Amino acid sequence: MITLITPTGVRKKQFELCARWMRQQTYEGDVTWIIVDDGAQRTTDLITADFRPRWTIEKIYPKPSWSHGMNTQGRNLGEALMLIEKKYINSECIFVIEDDDYYKPNYLERMIANFENYDLVGEKNTIYYNVNFRRHITNANTAHASLFQTAFTPRLIPLVRSCLRHKFIDAELWRLAHNKYLFKEDDLAVGIKGMPGRAGIGAGHGKLMNMKQDFNLLYLKKLIGNDTVHYERYYSNNSQPRYDVLAHKRHR
Repeated sequence: MITLITPTGVRKKQFELCARWMRQQTYEGDVTWIIVDDGAQRTTDLITADFRPRWTIEKIYPKPSWSHGMNTQGRNLGEALMLIEKKYINSECIFVIEDDDYYKPNYLERMIANFENYDLVGEKNTIYYNVNFRRHITNANTAHASLFQTAFTPRLIPLVRSCLRHKFIDAELWRLAHNKYLFKEDDLAVGIKGMPGRAGIGAGHGKLMNMKQDFNLLYLKKLIGNDTVHYERYYSNNSQPRYDVLAHKRHR
């Protein structure tokens, strides 16, 4: 059995796509999907107990609900970790599945194949693609994986919990962990930026000058194939790019 954690809230369009990517996963084992919805209005009701055969759905609704200016990511992950310790501590591994990113159908399968005897596994050189501006960048993160491309064993829960107060949980976790493995395979997941609604905290959400233009979506199609159609509607070219070297350096 594996366990997935998805912190979300007030991101209806993003979560609908997240559900699509999880429905397409080729992994055939038992899965527990813990969805932490902190929105005042729930946007996760489309996921029901019969979502997929061999998938168990757990939902958590933490309080207080998210409001503008709050960063609830650490709190929401902590809520999910407590549930895992109570009910799912025998999970083979735990994935952070973020609600606004793209996951190829073989994502879970290939991540598990790379675990071997490691406690922390992830894919480096994260690609960010801003669908609002149709711009992309390959980050220079060779010492850590982005959180949405990270999985860990239950043995690492105490270490993960110790990192939850950091703004960039992923970088701190990968800095402190020892039994870890970073790999680069086939861009198994892509960091999607620029979706409408509640904004994210990471780099790439703005129109950065150091991102490459992809007006015709050719690069996105190369990355995710026919699933590109689900992002076509979000294009807007109404602001000037800015160069954000600091944001880029955070992913080295």
